[in-house]
Amino acid sequence: MKPLRRLLRRSLLALAAAALAIGATTAIFLTPPVVHLLLSVSDASTVLGVEPRVAEALSDALVGDLLTDGAFDAPLGDAPLLSASERSHLVDVGALLRAVLVAGLGGLITLAAARTRRRAWLRVAIRDGAALIVGGALVAAAAFTLAFDATFSLFHGLFFAAGTWTFNPATDRLVQLYPQEFWTLAALLFCLALALLSFAAYRMTARSR
Repeated sequence: MKPLRRLLRRSLLALAAAALAIGATTAIFLTPPVVHLLLSVSDASTVLGVEPRVAEALSDALVGDLLTDGAFDAPLGDAPLLSASERSHLVDVGALLRAVLVAGLGGLITLAAARTRRRAWLRVAIRDGAALIVGGALVAAAAFTLAFDATFSLFHGLFFAAGTWTFNPATDRLVQLYPQEFWTLAALLFCLALALLSFAAYRMTARSR
């Protein structure tokens, strides 16, 4: 039974390390400086037809609602920015994002508890989780680079009901504020940042004995 318990413990801690890495990277990519940079590079304000500062303020309001289960009722002029279907999709997105962040916090708590018992467990967990994440992140980055549309659709199909996440760039403001260029760059940078963060953690723990 001891080998089985060790395997289960190692797997649990590796998953905790992976959850922490994904949660931390997600939190970084939700910060205003990162989102604003992506909006600027993707020229989102021009697509939406507003000034850059207006696009940033609208995005900040939506990100705040994602994190707090808000109403997504930010106005543009005299009318709401988003339609009912767009707001409904963001409710689903917010639930997923909050789950990712909570899982990351759970991973941190789990690893902190493991460290108080045996530091060696923590090193092994971080190495295992980092190796898992680096491989997965690089595969995902390659998929987004080579076949963005198919990978984007696959991801959404896994987490959201069919028909709830497809919008028209000509009329729907959600995909005007966040055009495809935004998501292409965000997906690639997210995967690369996750891989680099995990690789750095792997190298640090590999050197410590």
